[in-house]
Amino acid sequence: MPQKSKKTIGLGILSWKAHDTLRKSLESYSQEFLKSFDQTLIYFSDISDEDRKIAAEFGWEFAGGPNEGIAGGMKRLSENLKTDYILLLQNDNPICEGDGFSINYIKKAVELMENGDANLARMRHRWKVGEGFADVTKYLKYYGVQNKSNNFIVEEHGSRSLDYSDGFGKKIKRMLKPNNAKRFKGRSVFIEENPENIHPDVIERKDDFLIIDSSAIDFTDQCLLISRDMWLNVFVPFVENNPASTRSSNGFQAPELCINGPWWRNSGFKILQGQGVFTHVRYDGSFRENHHTLQEDQK
Repeated sequence: MPQKSKKTIGLGILSWKAHDTLRKSLESYSQEFLKSFDQTLIYFSDISDEDRKIAAEFGWEFAGGPNEGIAGGMKRLSENLKTDYILLLQNDNPICEGDGFSINYIKKAVELMENGDANLARMRHRWKVGEGFADVTKYLKYYGVQNKSNNFIVEEHGSRSLDYSDGFGKKIKRMLKPNNAKRFKGRSVFIEENPENIHPDVIERKDDFLIIDSSAIDFTDQCLLISRDMWLNVFVPFVENNPASTRSSNGFQAPELCINGPWWRNSGFKILQGQGVFTHVRYDGSFRENHHTLQEDQK
């Protein structure tokens, strides 16, 4: 029986300004880690001399053009990556695991997708989630916690007061809003030790990974590992042909706003989520209102 050919993997970063944040992220990637990829590239929106300087300083291939927002920028980034699989990051996604683990983790995720077990992988860390992460607080609006993982880090979720109980109000909410309740089941992976035992209808375990049905967890365009063909020929056309009525803060389309709807939830995509490799930290401020960085939350 002929062996499958080794699939190539590219690492791409979409960057717009935020030079301090980009530098911190680039500093977090070791040469050993970067050598495990077949191509590494930064795509700069509104490319500047400072962008070119940073790319040269760190030895990265780069491309750039006018700012087209996250949707347009991710399309340009993936067009410039020529590998079978593409790991799409943004400039505020430093690595937060060791090289050996990270390299093997990414290869295993690709292997599972090649075998048809999943369609795409979320590579943001399951526990070291970083700033701007609200999945747990949204899950806890509908569900209590049955077996909180020892890996759960409450400080990662800011100063929010988390209600782990499964009170009467949550049970009523699940009855009155069953569609929302189902959509949020997948978020259990970020707090429960064995979410596949709690929501087996939408979550299953495969080795060290959880596989979540797209009906139960939102699409995210941050830290995304996917085949280049699927991204460019399935998701990018969908975004372009189905613009969202709500746009991002700078007036452009964002993939998350376009994709998270009936098409995504009804398509049966299988989403990988394991321990993860990257987190989310900004050093240049943030586009979020009332932003608090991860470091500030941990003080």
